[in-house]
Amino acid sequence: MPNGGSDCCGTCWFNQKNKGHTSYEHAGDAGEDYCMIRHTRIENPFWTYCTNHPHHNPEKIDLPIGPLYVCTKDSSEREVWQPSPDIEEIRLKLLKLLDAIEEQPKNEYPLGVYLDEMVVQQLGEFREKRAVAGLERIVRFSLAQSTGEPFNRTRESLMKLARQALSKING
Repeated sequence: MPNGGSDCCGTCWFNQKNKGHTSYEHAGDAGEDYCMIRHTRIENPFWTYCTNHPHHNPEKIDLPIGPLYVCTKDSSEREVWQPSPDIEEIRLKLLKLLDAIEEQPKNEYPLGVYLDEMVVQQLGEFREKRAVAGLERIVRFSLAQSTGEPFNRTRESLMKLARQALSKING
């Protein structure tokens, strides 16, 4: 079982072993755990995570969004195992996702990094100058917007990440 959340490679539809399913159904099947979008063998599928998991990515975006994380068995902290690939196709997808971020936050699985926050964070890591207008739009979001119970997600953390991304981009 995953220690840091059920949003692990062991339950992901991009894990070749799961044959497109999002459950524990194929956990005991023979064969290798292999991420089809990252072209990576997953050694510990129930201790490996990314934002492309269906809990964060119900639209089934099939380009790597953000890094691949692992947890050690001694900790539930997620640490970057592999950074996001930096190719133009991914940058363009991130820019499209940035433009689609709405001021009203969505309910999303609360562990790991929310998809919209990963988009903003990754654009900052890439120092993507084409993201400046979109990031400036997010910085102006209202803190009054919330998902309500049970998690009361606001835009505070997204706005903070947008300011950090702008700082990286603008040097």
